[in-house]
Amino acid sequence: MEDECSFSEEVVVLSRHVRLAQLRSPMCCRLIPKLRDRLMRSLAEYQVVTGKREIQFCMALEEALNNAFYHGNLELSSKLKEDGSSRFIEMAAEREVLSPWCERSVQVTELVSAFGLWLTIQDSGKGFDVQGVVDRCNDPEMLFASGRGLMLMRAFADEMFYNRAGNEVTLVLYADGEDRELPLGTSSSGADRRCVVA
Repeated sequence: MEDECSFSEEVVVLSRHVRLAQLRSPMCCRLIPKLRDRLMRSLAEYQVVTGKREIQFCMALEEALNNAFYHGNLELSSKLKEDGSSRFIEMAAEREVLSPWCERSVQVTELVSAFGLWLTIQDSGKGFDVQGVVDRCNDPEMLFASGRGLMLMRAFADEMFYNRAGNEVTLVLYADGEDRELPLGTSSSGADRRCVVA
C-alpha cells in the first residue's frame, strides 16, 4: 500500500542567491525525516556550512521538528518517556488519527542564502511556557528528558527565537567564512553567538 502522507512546498522567491519557501506538513509523524532531509539539503545547495556544523544543526532541526509534531500538535508530555515504557509512542499513534490532533499541521518557512539559513517552524498546538523551560534548562538539577532537546537546539543553532505563545521557533545558522553575516548583536571579536529570546 502506497503511503499518501506528504508535505507541500511553495517556493515564493528563487534565485541562485536566495530561496524563500513555505512548507506545510499534515499531522503525520512519519514525515519528520523527509522534512528534515529536505531542509538540510539547503545547506549544501547554498554552501552554508559543511562537516561538524552541518551534523550538529541536523540534530537541532530534528529536535525542533519532533517538538512541533509530538509536543506541540499531539500535546504529548516528555514525562511519558521518562518511565521507559512505550506509552509515548502508543499515544502518538492514537492521537495522529483522532480529532482534534489529526487536523493540525506543521508549517516551516525557509529562507536560505549564501549568508545562512533561517527556519521558522510553527505548530498548531497551544504552545508552552518558554521562559519556564529555558529556566529549567539552565538548572542541571531540574533537567530530565523534557529539556535536553531545547539544550541541543540552543547549542547547535547560532540563534534561536520563540514567539510568545511558544508554538513557533526560529533557528538560525550563519554561513561559514569571515566575510559572511554575523548573528544579531554580535561583534566581529567573536563574542558568544547563541541566544534564546522568549
